[in-house]
Amino acid sequence: MSRQLVRESPAKTGVSRATVLLTIAMAGWGTIGLFAQGAKTDPITIAAWRCVFAVGSLILMSLLVGAFRASRFTARAVTLTLVGGIALVANWILLFAAFDATTITIATVSYHMEPFFLVAIGSIIARRAPSRLSICWLLIGFTGLIFTTRFLRFDGLAIDSTSLIGPLAGLGAGLLYAVATLLAQRTEGIHPQVMTLMQCALGALVLLPFAGMLDWNGTSWWWIAAMGIIHTGILYWFLYAAARKVSTITLAALSFVNPAVAVLTDILLTGKLPTAEQLLGIALIIAATLAVTLGPANQRDRPHNPKT
Repeated sequence: MSRQLVRESPAKTGVSRATVLLTIAMAGWGTIGLFAQGAKTDPITIAAWRCVFAVGSLILMSLLVGAFRASRFTARAVTLTLVGGIALVANWILLFAAFDATTITIATVSYHMEPFFLVAIGSIIARRAPSRLSICWLLIGFTGLIFTTRFLRFDGLAIDSTSLIGPLAGLGAGLLYAVATLLAQRTEGIHPQVMTLMQCALGALVLLPFAGMLDWNGTSWWWIAAMGIIHTGILYWFLYAAARKVSTITLAALSFVNPAVAVLTDILLTGKLPTAEQLLGIALIIAATLAVTLGPANQRDRPHNPKT
């Protein structure tokens, strides 16, 4: 009990600064849908060049903080990092495909079903079924997703194959993120920034042969460069600077800044307010995710990894 309290209570020094950094990171990731739409190119090209720009910024960040010297490259750690990198980069491709196929709100909310995938996959790995309460919250969260995507409306069902593409891509991205997160939690020795650098380098090597060239005379490449430098380089740095100084509860609670900013961004971009069904769905997902993430069975610190 006392040991858990020690882990859950952040150090008094630097908590305020850490909370600010974490909030900035989560808010920044909430705008990534806007940047993906501004890129005006296909998901593979966005993901590939995001990796390229991220590699440059992460090399600089790693040198500044001495991340290379702090890393131990064992065969197991390198293998888990590279496999996790495949999942992480594939997650980006599906997320960008979701932004391309549907609204930022629906894509982001679908993606944020990933805590439920973490519970399910974690239970399989641990060979321990989730509690009945957790299953109930999973069903509530899934109901929220159906309302948010407007497959279920107050006047009945509205499902067609076209409307399924965006949410399914978002769900797939969330599933791959869960896989990448679970692998990262089991990776020891490699500094988080170096791990992300290795994953982005792998993503660039794999995706560039299939990616289109950027229009260097236009403005679309600026959006992708910003995703690589800001969303992947600087905001990762903010996250890593804050994650070890705040509690798991704070990490989980502030993670909802991400979808909140995404919804606001969507409203500002399109001028369309969420419908009553979508507001209900978002509320159900937030309630279910908080319950699953912060419930009694999950009141312990776990490694935290970036979503986007």
